[in-house]
Amino acid sequence: MKIHLLIAIGIISLLVIFYFIFFSNKVNENPITKIESKIAKIERQLEIFEEERISKEWNQMIRKYLTLPLDNGYGSHAIVLLAALYVSKSGPILELGMGTASTPLLHRLAYEQKRFLLSADSDQRWINYFSSFTENNTLHQLKYIEIKSEMGIEWASANLAYYKNWTVVFIDHRPGSRRQFDLMGYSHRSDIVVLHDTEQSSLYQYSQGLLLYRYQYRFTKLKTYTDALSRKNETLIKMIRHLLESTPDYYFSNITLNENV
Repeated sequence: MKIHLLIAIGIISLLVIFYFIFFSNKVNENPITKIESKIAKIERQLEIFEEERISKEWNQMIRKYLTLPLDNGYGSHAIVLLAALYVSKSGPILELGMGTASTPLLHRLAYEQKRFLLSADSDQRWINYFSSFTENNTLHQLKYIEIKSEMGIEWASANLAYYKNWTVVFIDHRPGSRRQFDLMGYSHRSDIVVLHDTEQSSLYQYSQGLLLYRYQYRFTKLKTYTDALSRKNETLIKMIRHLLESTPDYYFSNITLNENV
């Protein structure tokens, strides 16, 4: 009888201890902790919604502004330019080297985003070809750079300092030997530099200029590579990288993936 009584007392004691350990903790849970937990959940849900919104908007922009499948050669920079203008939203744009893949795209985006665009080239034919872009449009200007030297030193004296700082600078001009110097020169006068033909970095001697940029991303999903660079703004480069890496593979033709990616 005593043994049964002791067993019963033991079981009751365990139940009481269990109650105080588990149930009382829930009753006495800090209200602030509950609120913080709910806020964290809401913030995460908002982050998911924002990521989905950006992804949807980015895909819409690709379909609106670019031709699919994406150009694998001369125009491979177009999607990187699109990402650069999408994340930067505002501010002046400098295009060094014009063409059918970059100039119409930048012209259209600059007009819609109400941004100043200066397009410069050493080939008068490009200036003539796109001359209609500047008619009744003060936001877009064209500039011809007459080149007489092999190294293209005339670019240095071309008076392109319309702004102390350019939001986006696109480097794809001739002669190719000149690019390394402008890559260096615009490192401290830009938020984002978009540099084309980086799979041939040694040919264009980009290495010294690239050292000046703390934040770099090389887009290698197309045969001709393009870099997004910034000396001071890590956030912009991270955003560009996220957009480009989230782009569906079926947008690309003849996809060439770097083995290290």
